[in-house]
Amino acid sequence: MGNFLSLPILALAAALQASVMPQISILGGQPDLVFLLVISWALNTPLEQGITWAFVGGILKDLLSAAPLGTSTFGLVIIVFGIHTMRQQLYSVGIFTLIWVTVLGTFFQQITVMLLLTVIGGFPPAAAGFNALFQTITIIILPAVFYNLILILPIYAFIRRIQRRLERRSRFLL
Repeated sequence: MGNFLSLPILALAAALQASVMPQISILGGQPDLVFLLVISWALNTPLEQGITWAFVGGILKDLLSAAPLGTSTFGLVIIVFGIHTMRQQLYSVGIFTLIWVTVLGTFFQQITVMLLLTVIGGFPPAAAGFNALFQTITIIILPAVFYNLILILPIYAFIRRIQRRLERRSRFLL
């Protein structure tokens, strides 16, 4: 059932991210709603559902942006595999897990997208060197990390409520 919910939830998040989030952008960074929903879902579900959410979220995000199709999907799928590997080592997901997954995941997602766009040619050339990388980190990635840290707790609580309701419903139907 969780796979079916990915399309409406992530479509709404991608639409909000493309239309509303640029309006609240401070210092060039903005929250990544699709990323937060995908990692929140992947933290408490089987790998297959996490991959479905990452794939659907990445495609929807790219469809509503100027990025080539699949750019966001690449990083999200790798992050979900990392979350699945990490989740096998943990007993439960706590606040510290949410914080470090959000910070590391945001850095990884943003840098992956930046590198893919550089290779494809949609990002300023790497000829600018270290200065361009430093500016990208300070102007785009650090504000995105800040926003994502603020929003991860309410989004995770929302997703957990949906997942628990689905778990109760599936137990009732069996």
